[in-house]
Amino acid sequence: MSCQQKPAVLGSEKDLMTTLEYFNTAFAEGDLDYLDKHTTDDYRHTNSSSKAFGKEAWFNYLKTRKKDLTNGVLMVENYEMTEIEVQLHSNSAFVTGVVHTKGNHYSEAFDRKLRVSHYWVFEEGVWKRAGFHDTLIE
Repeated sequence: MSCQQKPAVLGSEKDLMTTLEYFNTAFAEGDLDYLDKHTTDDYRHTNSSSKAFGKEAWFNYLKTRKKDLTNGVLMVENYEMTEIEVQLHSNSAFVTGVVHTKGNHYSEAFDRKLRVSHYWVFEEGVWKRAGFHDTLIE
């Protein structure tokens, strides 16, 4: 490869956007199988209220969240990602945006906006989220 050529992008932006849409729906609805398939084994999750943690700890949280969804103590009225910007690299992507989430958890209403950053990698023929960070903005 000459120094003038860019490395080929392995996964398309269109496929990434489709995966991101399904990923957000899977999170809102508690579809753990989809989330597992589209999360790397060495996944890192950070937010403004905790230290960084890995996939196992995130899935422990997701299992509790799924139980709350199933039992009706968590009701998600809205989970929408806007202001999406994508930077593609050869087999990875950095995605930023704003997530608006609204609902009710244990009879306490919530309505939040979060600035989010995702790190995605194209692995085993699919886009997988490898890292995530959010910060409350409203």
